[in-house]
Amino acid sequence: MDITWHGNTCYACREKGVSVVVNPDEKAGPLKGDLVLTSLGEKTAKVEGATQVFDWPGEYEMKDVPVIGFQAWKQSKKNEETEGKKSEATLIFRFEIGGIKVCHLGELGHTLTSDMVKEIGDVDVLMMAAGEGENLDNKKAMEILEAIDPRVLMLMGKGDHTSLLKELGADQVQELEKFSVKSKSELPEDKRMYVILKKS
Repeated sequence: MDITWHGNTCYACREKGVSVVVNPDEKAGPLKGDLVLTSLGEKTAKVEGATQVFDWPGEYEMKDVPVIGFQAWKQSKKNEETEGKKSEATLIFRFEIGGIKVCHLGELGHTLTSDMVKEIGDVDVLMMAAGEGENLDNKKAMEILEAIDPRVLMLMGKGDHTSLLKELGADQVQELEKFSVKSKSELPEDKRMYVILKKS
């Protein structure tokens, strides 16, 4: 499976015979794929070749790719109460492609309930926008990481990840053009891999 990043929260995950594109926006440039998962609403850009777009919570499957979409919010309800602003919705997607379980947190801005963590289940690759300039601050991001415990953390978004990586003690961060694994067995067992992809 190959994963490429196309800016902000947009990723393309490709395995033989199938391609999943998550959160394509206009700034991502032209993209090709079979299945689109999006929490961007009307801001979702068209993806060439896409036969299905999922933009709501639920369970579905296409081309042997099982997907679960979870309703989430861009800020916590506590902030909504104190700031007097209604929190906008976002979606968390968990899907499996090429035997790799991927979770994309969208524009999440709150920690996860124990029920959500249980429903999300085992995660190999977690895509998360966190740090300075993002909805998730370092404290919330670290709580989510501890709860989900992915093998690979892939940081996304427009924010600065420097302070978060420092707090995580991530002394070895891999900056790659694309993330490629032939099978789940290539993923780390006893430690976490930190990956930042360069925009394709």
